[in-house]
Amino acid sequence: ADSNSTAVVVVAAAAAAVTTAETTTTTTITTVPSTAAGMETQDTSMTNLIINYLPQSMTDKKLHQMFTQIGQIEACRVMKDVKTGYSFGFGFVNFVRPEDASRAIEVMNGLQVENKRLKVSYARPAGEDIKDTNLYVQNLPRSITERELEDLFAPYGQIVQKNILKDKYSGLPRGVAFVRYNKKEDAQKAINQLNGVLLEGCTEHLSVKIAEEHGKQKAAYLAGLQTGLAHRGTNDTLTYLSY
Repeated sequence: ADSNSTAVVVVAAAAAAVTTAETTTTTTITTVPSTAAGMETQDTSMTNLIINYLPQSMTDKKLHQMFTQIGQIEACRVMKDVKTGYSFGFGFVNFVRPEDASRAIEVMNGLQVENKRLKVSYARPAGEDIKDTNLYVQNLPRSITERELEDLFAPYGQIVQKNILKDKYSGLPRGVAFVRYNKKEDAQKAINQLNGVLLEGCTEHLSVKIAEEHGKQKAAYLAGLQTGLAHRGTNDTLTYLSY
């Protein structure tokens, strides 16, 4: 079969994997040792992928089942709030071979999964250019939609990721969100213009601050601090962002 036929088969199998029974054991790693931060032990720049726009139902096992159709996976993880279990809508998949990671981008990027269309790209260590780009937003209208959140923050710069936090049981917005910009100066613009604003229908003024100031634990999920790469037993973390 030619490569196009193979791609169709892989996509079909990957989509089907989302609904299969979760009977396999998935190797899921949550942290990266400090040696990996300098890429001294293993260069993951061409094997580690960030998967954006995952549906809420996506689990580590389902993500593994989808991407193992492409090649051998060293580790994978869906990023979630540790207290509520709420998915932040993105995760990481680290392949053993760079050629499989490249193939996964080709085949899986744009794949429709439930009500989401996946964005699959290489993950890379973050530098100073993305520091302080993540905003923690409080006192939003409980009825706010992703489109309305986009309209509110888009005038100040390119938004890389946004997540409205919802109640685990009711599924309703909690009036809290994360918004990540491409540049820290854009994030600062949003703070300057929106912090303290009283939105229509709200009784409390909007609170917009750098996510790290709210707490490293919360910021980790949006920025990708805990990537799920290939080492156990450490508490060190490494920030990743899609190209």
